[in-house]
Amino acid sequence: MNLRKIGLSVSAFALAIAGAFATNAQSPGSGYTNLQQVPSQGSPCVYRGSCAGGFNTCRVTLSGVTLQLLQLESNGTCSSTVLSQP
Repeated sequence: MNLRKIGLSVSAFALAIAGAFATNAQSPGSGYTNLQQVPSQGSPCVYRGSCAGGFNTCRVTLSGVTLQLLQLESNGTCSSTVLSQP
């Protein structure tokens, strides 16, 4: 009976650790702004930094304006898709 409890405890712990790694792996990645968001940036797509994932973590404040960061498309342009929804 004790062996069964220990096994269940170890399994629950392993699942918790695996869940933490799986959640971390879903982080959105790098964030960009485009000319529509920041007309003065001069480039169609500018790298603004990495996002940690989760709600409201993929935003940047530029000149007092908070912007939602975008994904980078394979052709080098900024997507209209935001990295995370608020």
